[in-house]
Amino acid sequence: MTTQTLELSQNFYNLFQSLPDEARQGFLNALVQNNREELETAFFYWECQSAREEGFLSDEETNDFLMSLP
Repeated sequence: MTTQTLELSQNFYNLFQSLPDEARQGFLNALVQNNREELETAFFYWECQSAREEGFLSDEETNDFLMSLP
């Protein structure tokens, strides 16, 4: 990611954090309903990385898992 993309992402996150609770919940519901597969892939990726860092998966196993992602 570029610096500009990271800054834009942080700005969107800050906007989300500033929303009232009901609006945040509505946004999260819409996000999950419309992007479920993408979110599941991202969570799986982060869990694989965490498992590798904690020594539960080898680099090879982590790469195999990540290469299997859609």
